[in-house]
Amino acid sequence: MAKQTFKIEWDAHIYEHKERSSDWFWAVGIVASSVAIAAIILGNIIFGILIIVASFSLSLFINRPPETIHITVDEAGVTRANIRYPYDTIHSFWIDEEHPHKKILLRSKKMFMPLIIVPLGEKTDVEKLHEMLQQKLEEQYYSLPFVEKILEYLGF
Repeated sequence: MAKQTFKIEWDAHIYEHKERSSDWFWAVGIVASSVAIAAIILGNIIFGILIIVASFSLSLFINRPPETIHITVDEAGVTRANIRYPYDTIHSFWIDEEHPHKKILLRSKKMFMPLIIVPLGEKTDVEKLHEMLQQKLEEQYYSLPFVEKILEYLGF
């Protein structure tokens, strides 16, 4: 019996783009300034400077359009942009279709990169992708990490 080969490819934005109003920038600026002033008052000047620099960097890069990346799932592994994740380094997967922007959540065996989030394209055949991944990986329910849920709620 011949070994069945498969390959599915799509393009997707690396993150969900949201337009932010000037009120959002004012809120971030006020919170960042307050935290920086509190840090300086408490004697932690370096942390206060770090907060100011980080909020300035955030305001510069937050409204840029997302980059489009190419994703490939084949018999060797999952490729996201130019990074290959072989199946032997992945423990399990979950396809999150409940989120407004569908994603594949891959649980890595590596300690410092436990969850790999791969965005799905709008025209990706999710059923075919699910069948392909089930041949190579165990399916296990995962949800987005709590910190990522908070950041999405806050508009990051």
